[in-house]
This record gives sequence, C-alpha cells and structure tokens, in this order.
Amino acid sequence: MAARCEQRGQPASPGRAVGPLYRAGEPAEAAGPAGSGGEPRAALTAAVERAIAELRALAAKADAESAGILDFQIELLLDGELLAPALARIERGEGAALAFAAAMNERIDEVTGEAGETASETDSEADEDEEAEPDPFALRAADLRDLQHRVLDALAGRTRADFPPGAVYVGRDMPPSVFLAHDWSAGGAIALGAGSAASHVALLARARGVPMVVGLGAVPGDAGDPLLVDGTRGTACLHPDGGEMATAPAPPSPPSSAPARAPVAFPASLAPAVGGPGLFATIDTLADLDGFDPAHVDGVGLVRTEFLFTHAAEALSEERHLAVYRRLLAALGGKPVTLRLLDLGGDKALPGLAEGDPAAVLGLRGVRFLLAHPDLARIQARALMRAAALGPLSVLLPMVTVPAELEAMALLFEEEAARLARQGVEARLPPLGIMVEVPAAALTLDLFPQAAFFSVGTNDLMQYLAAAARDNPAVAPLCAGAETAMFRLLDHICASARALGRPVSLCGDLAARPEAAGRLRALGFDGLSVPPGQIEAVRAALAGAAPNSPPGRG
Repeated sequence: MAARCEQRGQPASPGRAVGPLYRAGEPAEAAGPAGSGGEPRAALTAAVERAIAELRALAAKADAESAGILDFQIELLLDGELLAPALARIERGEGAALAFAAAMNERIDEVTGEAGETASETDSEADEDEEAEPDPFALRAADLRDLQHRVLDALAGRTRADFPPGAVYVGRDMPPSVFLAHDWSAGGAIALGAGSAASHVALLARARGVPMVVGLGAVPGDAGDPLLVDGTRGTACLHPDGGEMATAPAPPSPPSSAPARAPVAFPASLAPAVGGPGLFATIDTLADLDGFDPAHVDGVGLVRTEFLFTHAAEALSEERHLAVYRRLLAALGGKPVTLRLLDLGGDKALPGLAEGDPAAVLGLRGVRFLLAHPDLARIQARALMRAAALGPLSVLLPMVTVPAELEAMALLFEEEAARLARQGVEARLPPLGIMVEVPAAALTLDLFPQAAFFSVGTNDLMQYLAAAARDNPAVAPLCAGAETAMFRLLDHICASARALGRPVSLCGDLAARPEAAGRLRALGFDGLSVPPGQIEAVRAALAGAAPNSPPGRG
C-alpha cells in the first residue's frame, strides 16, 4: 500500500468525501474541422449503416406486416436521395448530427405539405369512398421521423463509460457531460490536476454539493486507493488515516424545509419587487429538482438547458425537449420557470453540434451560435412554445450583444408559432428576455425595449469586464480586483431596467454569495437565482440584510 500523501490545490466546491480513486483516461483527440468533409461524412455514413443493421435485425424477428414496414424504412435509408441534402450541408461546414436533422426536417416538411395539397385536391373523391386508404404522405412522414431519430441515436452511440458510484474522479479536467451523466447520490468527489474553481463543472459541483478541488497537479495513487477530498480546504489526501476517514461526511441530503413564502410573479409581472428580491432556484439537471422544496422558492430563475442534453440526438429532438420542460413545469406546480436557450460554443461543448474551445469565449457562442444554426434554434423554440402552453414559462437569450440579435430571435419564434398554429399544435409565445453578460449590452439596455425582462449573468459579465478568462487561474485575482467596477455596472443595469419598467434578476456565483445579499438587495434586483444547495444560506442573508421586511420576504 502506498504511503499517506496530502496535496494542496484550490477549493472549488466545499465539503469532504472519501472514496476509491477512479482515474480518468486522457481525452480523445479533437476531430477535424466540421467543414473538412471527412469526419462528419464518415460519421453519418457509419450511423446510417448501423441504423440499417438494427432495422434488418428487427425485421428478421418481426411478423410479415411489421417486416414490410421495416423493409420500407431500410429502402429509404439505402436511397441516396435521402442523404444527399445532409451531405450537402456537411460540405458547407455543418456537423453530421445537425446536417442530418435539419435535412430530414426539410424533407418531412415537404412531405407533409404534399399531404395537405393532396388532401384538398381529393376531398370529393374521399367523400365518395368510405373505405379510403390511409394518407400515404402522412405515413411516409412518420417513417421519416422514425428514421431521423434512429440515425441521430446511432450518431450519439459513442458514449463515455461511467465511473463507479461513490468514487473520487481524478483527472486533468472533467467535462460537464461526464459530471451530468454520473449519479452522485452515493457520494464521491472530484480531484483535478488542473481545472478552475470558476469552470462550469465547478459550478455544477457546487450546485449538487459534490466536494471538488482543482489545481492539484499530478495526483498519485492507483485505481481503488482511498482518496479523501476536502473541497473546503482545497486538499486531497491519499490513504487517509482512520481519524480523517471517520470525519468525512455522508452524501449530502436535501436542505431542510423552511416556512413557506408568498410567491412572486416573475418575470410575467413588470412591477418591481416589494421588500427585496425574490428567491429563485437555478437548475442544471433534472436531479436538481430533488435538492429543494418548490413551495419554499418563488420559482426557477434559470435553467441552463445546454446541461440537460448529453448528446446531439437529444438536443435535436423536439419531443425530448418538450418532455424535459414538461417535467420542470410540473415539479414547480404553477410557479414561474425561466429557461435559457442552448448556450453552446466557447467552453461549452455538445459533441456533434459544438466542439468546446475555451479560447473561443469571444467567438461564436450563445445567441450568436444559434442564429448561425437556426435549425437548432427552431427545434428548441417549438418545444418551448409547446411547453409554454402548459404553464408559466419564460425564455432567456444567452450572450446578447446588440438589439438586432433579440429582434432576429423574436422573429424566429413568431415564425415557428405560426407554423405550429397551422399544424393545429397548442402553443404560446413566451416572454423573451436577455442575459446581460456582455458589457456592450449592459451599458445600452435602453436600446432593448423589446426585451420582456433582464437577467444578469455575473460569471461571464465579470470575465468580459475584467478581460480575465474565468477558467484561467493565473488571472483570477483580476476578477476579484474588478468587483468595484462590477457593482457600479450592476447599479447602472438596475437603473436602466427600472427606467424601462422591466424586471431584472441576477444569477451566477455572485447571487449565491450570502455576503453579497445586502448589496444586491440595495441595488434593487427583483430576483436572485441560486443553486438549490445555497438557497437557505442566501435566504438567511437576505433576512439579516432587511430585518423589517414584510412577512414572507425573509
């Protein structure tokens, strides 16, 4: 057995946990550029071949009628005409999943359009024939949708292996998708050789109460060796002694109940908060719903939808989006839920759609990425509007810089709303707000009267304000040093929102800092959105900052 060894790094998520060491493999080399025409084309071809093989295997076991349907689908996939539009999109630079999904959506639209025209032209014939055959165009559209899902699933078939429950994940860094795919209910922790306390995975760890330390350098030990992670002190100890292991806590439990508070109509109401900001939950995964009692918050102030989908096939499925949003609305029992459109690009990757590049935080990300890939935005917009018909749902646009971006996305929503109406699908246009995380937008909110509400994303706003990347420990002190500038800008943002008569909330790490609650209350924010595990601490801080608040606002 190796000797006891303690290493010091940087705290990223508080708490202590001990478990068997699990050493992650080095990340695979990045694929070639999407526009190269090599890898995406090969991936799509392989996915189609896999889908055909699956259909053939099913057909071999099916009855004659079912086998005939499957054979028809196989013939569709073997028809080069079906894939040609997707391959053309790949040649123009799109990834395999998005190219295939968008091309299939266009094909389905063509088929359903023909079905409508055919039905109108043959109404009189149908009236005379009570034994009319099922609409062949509608049947073909159903086959196409089935094939679309099957091929997208095949494209997403290369999944990462999970690690054992209760283990301590050790690696250079940890992709958010790996964190989200793991069940943390059995405990465990994260010990990273590099990483950053301001990274997205650190944010997720804090929200879920998973101890995490970054900047440890090379962590010694073999798989299965006991490793104690102290995310409060920023240390990792290999082969801790019995006393140290005895003091390691059990897996975190949901926060205790607190007296219910009167709900706040946000962001549907444009009235400013009375007695201080409302308290809202920030959601990264559906598992976060277990971390708080919806009766004790005013709603959900931010859902980071990019973390709800682990691969392109899910993100490109309108029905998958709708199922997730429906569950969120049901869990909140009629309280408002604000969902952010997919915030991809920069350091946020979704294989097959957006390849993460931390150096591209000033590039194509957020609403810029969505407007450059409108097919993806339309899928999510339709699902959001269908969900909005079921409950109080609002939508946030990420990384907005100029009013033209809001206008373009509003037009996209209106176009998809009209399309859903033509199809007889129940839907509602939700209020559209913008994330205030780009200094150019923060200083010109008076130019955004079309926005229904504002939500300040302090993590990105700080890194852009300080010109210091949040995932680079070498410049982290600059962010702390720029806090005075941040609060001056927050004051300007609140004043601008009040002048427009629009509610303004705040999310990000600053919202979850109890010591900042008093200053944020004084600025006049209508809501604070914080991770479930930090709701009670912020609630207590708000109560202490305003002891004379009206009942229910503490």
